[in-house]
Order: sequence, then C-alpha cells, then structure tokens
Amino acid sequence: MLNPTNTNLHTYKSMQSEFADLEFLINSIPALVAYIDCNMVLQFCNRPFKSWFGINGNPAGQKFQLIAGSHIFDQVQRHLGKILVGDCAHFEILVNTQNGIQYLEATLSPDFDQFRQVKGFLFHCLDITEKSKTERALKDYFENASICLHWVNGDGIIVWANLAELNLLGYTEDEYIGRHISEFHVNKSAIEDIMWRLTNKQRIENYDTQLICKDGSIKHVTLNSSALWEGEKFVHTRCFTIDVTEQKLAAKKIKESEERFRQMANLVPLVIWSTDENGDCNFLSSKWEHLTGKSVEEGLKALWFSFIHPDDRGKVVTSWMSSFRANQPFEGKFRFLNASGDYIVAYANASPIYDNGKKVLGYIGILQDISAEEQIKYSLEKMVLDRTEDVRKRNLDLKQAKTVLKKKNEELEKINNQLSSFAHIASHDLQEPLRKIQLNLGKLFAMDGEKISEEGKDLYRRIIDSTSRMRNLIQDLLTYARSNDYEGKLEEVDLNSILKETINTLDTKIAEKNATIRSEKLPIVTVVPFQFHQLFLNLLSNALKFAKPDKQPYIQVSCELVEGSGQKKGLGDTYKSYYHISVSDNGIGFSPELSEKIFEMFYRLHGRAKYEGTGLGLAICKKIVENHQGTIFADSREHEGSVFHIYLPNKK
Repeated sequence: MLNPTNTNLHTYKSMQSEFADLEFLINSIPALVAYIDCNMVLQFCNRPFKSWFGINGNPAGQKFQLIAGSHIFDQVQRHLGKILVGDCAHFEILVNTQNGIQYLEATLSPDFDQFRQVKGFLFHCLDITEKSKTERALKDYFENASICLHWVNGDGIIVWANLAELNLLGYTEDEYIGRHISEFHVNKSAIEDIMWRLTNKQRIENYDTQLICKDGSIKHVTLNSSALWEGEKFVHTRCFTIDVTEQKLAAKKIKESEERFRQMANLVPLVIWSTDENGDCNFLSSKWEHLTGKSVEEGLKALWFSFIHPDDRGKVVTSWMSSFRANQPFEGKFRFLNASGDYIVAYANASPIYDNGKKVLGYIGILQDISAEEQIKYSLEKMVLDRTEDVRKRNLDLKQAKTVLKKKNEELEKINNQLSSFAHIASHDLQEPLRKIQLNLGKLFAMDGEKISEEGKDLYRRIIDSTSRMRNLIQDLLTYARSNDYEGKLEEVDLNSILKETINTLDTKIAEKNATIRSEKLPIVTVVPFQFHQLFLNLLSNALKFAKPDKQPYIQVSCELVEGSGQKKGLGDTYKSYYHISVSDNGIGFSPELSEKIFEMFYRLHGRAKYEGTGLGLAICKKIVENHQGTIFADSREHEGSVFHIYLPNKK
C-alpha cells in the first residue's frame, strides 16, 4: 500500500509539470492571449501579450483598462454584452500607434463557473495589420479600377460591382448589387449560356452581349469571366466588362453606309466595280448580271478579267497591273463577252481610293458597253469611204450622236455627283467643319479671351450660336430625309412604351418647366418605332417650348377609336376606323389661319431670338404620319393653347 504523503507529493509534482507545459504552450502561441475576470482584472497573459503592450514583470491583478489603454478598452467594452450572456464576440480593433495604424482581430470567449455563470473571459488577438493593409489596398484597387468589374454568385445574384461598372450603366449600388444579373441583359439566353459555362468550369473570353442602362439605353459589351471555386463549391464569378458600344455603332454605321452605296450604285445604268488594297475585285453592282448574264460571285476577285476576249486580255491585265503598282488611274477599251455570248466593245476605268494617311485602300471604277458608240464610229468611217458625197450629212449625224453621248455622259456625271454628295451628307460631313469651327473658336477664346473686346466677345457668341443653329438644322434635315426610310422597318409596338421613353428623354426639360404630362391608354399599332419616338418628341418639345411663362405647363395625350367615314381632313373611308390621338397643351397657342402653314418646312411662328428651333419639327411630324397613311392637323387660338390631332388607320 502506497504512503499517502508520497502520493500527494507525486500528484503535486505532476500538476506542476502539466502547468509548466500549458504555460509553455500558451507562450508559444503567436497571438495575444489573456484571461480577464468579470471585474475587468487581468488574471493571466502570455508572453506575446506582454511584448505587444510593453509590459515588464507579472501584470496579474491589474485593471485591464490601465494595461490596454482607454482606446482599446472602449472598443472591447462595446462587445462585453455578448460575453455576459454567454456568447463569443469576434471583431476588429483599430489601434493608432507610433508605427501608424495597426489592426487586431479579436475574439472574446466567456468562461463559466460550475453554475454556468460567466466568471471571466479569454482575450485572444491576432495582429492582422499587414493582411488588413493588403486587403484594403486590393479592395481599393478593384473598387477604383478603370475597367468594369462585377462578381455574381451561383444563383446569378450580383454580389459586388466596382464604381466603373456602376458608372457605365448608371445604377447605384442598391439598384445593382443584390439583383439577378439577367435583369440587366437584353438577351436573357445569353446570361443562361454564360452561367452554364462558368458552373461547368469553362472560361468566358470576349463574349459579346448587350446590357441595359438605367436610362433605358443599351450598351454593347464584351465579357471575360472565370469562376472562383473552393474545392467543388462555386463561390462567385469574376467578370470583366469592356464597353464596345462606340465600336459597334461605328461598325453599324459603316455597314449602313456600305448598304446605301450598294443600293445607289445599283441604280446607275452601268457596272460599278471596286477592289481591295490587293487589287482583287470585291464589289460589282447589279448591272453586272444584266451585262454578262452571270452572277456577281463569278465576277469577283480577278475572275472578271476572264470575260475579256483572249486577244485583248493580256494587254488589259498588263495595263491594270502597271496602274495598280504605281497607284495611277486605269482605263482600257476591249472586247467583252456579254449575256448573249457575243463580244461587245467595253470601256473600263478606275481611280485609287486613299485614306487620311494617303494610303491606297483600293480602286473604284466603271465598266460600260460602248458598242453603240463604236458602231456609230465604224459606220461613219465606212460611209466616208463608200459615199464621199454624203460626208457632210454623216458628219452632222456624227455630231448629233456625239451630242447625245455628251448629254448622257453629263447625266451620268450628274448622277455620280449627286450620289457622292448624298453619301457625304448622309455621313454627316456637313457637321464636321462646324464642329471644328466651334472647337477652334473655343480654343481661341480660351487662349486670348481676355484680350478680346466686349464687342468681339459678342461677335464670338453670335458665331457660336450660328454654328449651333446650323448643326441643329443639319440634324433636322437628316431626320426629315430619314423619315422617308420606313419600308421593311414596320413593327408592332405599344405606343405607351414609346411615349414613356420619350417622356424619360425629356425629363430634365420637364423638371425645369415643372410641367405635368398626363396620358390615356394608347393602342398597339404597326409603325416604325424610331419615327414615332421622333413624332412624340417633337410634339412634346413644342408644348414645353411654347408654354406660358407665368403658368405651369399641362400636356394631355388622349386616344379614341373613330369611324373612318365622315372624318375631316379628307380621311374618307379608306379604312373602317382610325385611332384619333390628340396632344393638347395650355401654352401660348397660335392664330387659327396658321394651322396648315406651321407644317411647312422652315416655317417659324416666332423669331429665332425668342424661341430656338429650325422650323423643321412639325414638317417631320407631318412626313412621319403621312408615311403611315395617316394625317395630322392642329387646332389653336392665341393664348388658349393648342391641340394636335393625329389620325392613324386601324389595319386590324
């Protein structure tokens, strides 16, 4: 049997050994560890705790507030409520030291007595200063990056977006973050495709799609994205958004310009052809098919040279290659195989096309049948040899033939000039010089504005005002010209949506005027959407512009279905019924005898100094309504407001 004294001694030594091991273990933890009782008295702390707070000796029994300082103590005290009810508290402590701001990640764990009452808590802190600085730097980098970024979780919810992304689309954080990403995509199937690929661990590279902005406009973007995974758990996507709207719109304009060129070229009564920078034929107008009986595809590249008579082909090809290499104009006359299988006499010419840097982009030219002219010439020569007595008469015939030919050439030149002028105008060339005038005047005024007299400044303002009016006039003329372009673009649309978009477009002006706009339910009709947007825009803008200065503008848009017969303004009974849409206002109005004249081009009721405008707005409205087999007229009296009546046929 063991001696009790020896047993107690053995137990005491064992406890001392275990305590020494525990103390060594706690001192080895790379964190600040301390035990504090409910009276906020420090009972124990490890070596890193002493080192961090600069403590020498044993601080047990001292107040935690005195050791930690009021700044740290105040941050800890905010979380003591959770400790007293038996919960752990996790939070971050910010400390301003001589070495700058430092960050501690703190955990307070309650300690219970045998009755489950809290008797103290374990204070555990990690110095996360470097980690926090790195995280904040990365967060700042991504938040303020110039490229658009957003993260989406596995459910398709946007969990984060940087400032560039929000600015691109015009949303606030509350309007964007937390919403499903599909709400902002024009093509809903696109987001389904993207999410399917990412959840199947594929990368998204240069994915073209369209996003909806807050103002209703559409942004063309390219997406690059990959997913963040934690093991097999999908955390979120990492999506980079690149705005390519300008490039897309520019490409669309180029395509539209090329299509207009093709349409106009096909109207010219001869073959128009062009080449690329390598000299290969890349365009032939439709007259090619009439001339040769072959498809355009058979004439592209260098193949149209194969239609030249074999005896003439070598000379023509050599002449063409010589002109092409020297960037010189080309012309030639040769025998050419036509649709009937006969060789005609053909004439071709071409001139180089240059870019702004004087680099040759290709050639453009014509190919025409001049057999008639050649036959006339041959016949005249033969008659001179066979019948010298008829020289005078034949010479007269030849002169007349040349006159006809000259006239045709002049008509052709006129058509080409009109074609070129229209292409330039349609491409907004008229606006570029005006833009440069305004830009250079602005630079001049910025450099020497202080030196210019008041009279000179007034002249500067007049010039700027005149160029602005001219740009507005050009824009309205283009709008008026485009109002004829409606075939093939008719769509079934809800006029309520178009009116709502128009009101959104005018929201700034409406707010400035403190105007009220009311609308009854409008019908669903088959029209050209952008033209009816322009129609409502012009009518509402006029109502706001000609509001009474001392009265809040009130605009009412109404609609009713009426019988076709018996309506005024000559509608007759072409259609059984019409939609009668009216836009009324309480503005300054106008004299009744001017109700038809106001729809004439460039007609202005008031001087330019009093009311801005080009006098084309209502002319555009009339053209748009007439394009849709309708009519528009106005009722008004001076100082009593105006009502614009639109009758559109109900084709259902």
